[in-house]
Amino acid sequence: MVLGSSLFQIFKSSWVMDLLLLVSIMALAFVIERYVFWLRRRKSGGKLFNRIKNLLRSGRKEEALELLRGRKDPVSNLIRIALENDDLDEDGMNELLESTVLDERRAMERYLGALGSIGTIAPLLGLLGTVVGLIKAFHNIAVTGSGGPAVVASGIAEALLTTAFGLIIAIPVVVFYNYFANKALDTVNEMEAMKSKLLYLLVGSHHRASDEAR
Repeated sequence: MVLGSSLFQIFKSSWVMDLLLLVSIMALAFVIERYVFWLRRRKSGGKLFNRIKNLLRSGRKEEALELLRGRKDPVSNLIRIALENDDLDEDGMNELLESTVLDERRAMERYLGALGSIGTIAPLLGLLGTVVGLIKAFHNIAVTGSGGPAVVASGIAEALLTTAFGLIIAIPVVVFYNYFANKALDTVNEMEAMKSKLLYLLVGSHHRASDEAR
C-alpha cells in the first residue's frame, strides 16, 4: 500500500504508469540484447595480432585464418577479412577495411539510440505522471469539497510513484547506455589502429616482395 492505494490500483488507474512499465520492459530487452551481443564478442586481446603476424611470416596463412574463424569479435573479423582479400592493392584494401569498420560500428551501436531515448523520456514521463496525479487529487477535492487523506490519497500516490518509477528506469538505463557506447567507441578505436597495422603488414609486404623481385 502507498498512501492508501495498492500498486495494482495505481497501475490500473494510471495510464502513465502503464506506459512506464512498457518502457521499462523495452529497456530491459535492449540491455539484455546488448549484453549478450558483447558477451559473444569478447575482445581477443593485444596478443592476437602478433600471433597472426608470426603465422603469416612463417607462411602459415591458412592456420591464421582458421584461428580467426573461431572468433566472433570485431577486431578478429577485421583481420580475417583483410587476410581473405590480401591480393588487393593499398587503396582497395583501405576501402574494404574502412567499410568493415563501419559495418561493425553499426552493429555495435544497434539499439543505443533507443536506450538513450528511454533514458531521456522516462523521467519526463514520470513528471507527466506527477502532474496528472496532482490534477486528479485537486479534482477529487473539488468534487467532494473536502481535502482529507482519503480523498487525495490516490492522486498523490500516483504523482509520487510515477516520478520515482521514471527515475528508477532512467538511472540504470543511462548507466548501461554509457557503458555500451564507451565499449563500442573503444572497439572502433582499436579497429582503426588495427587497420593501419594490417595495411602496413599486408600491403607493405607486397611492396617489399615486388622490390625484392626486381
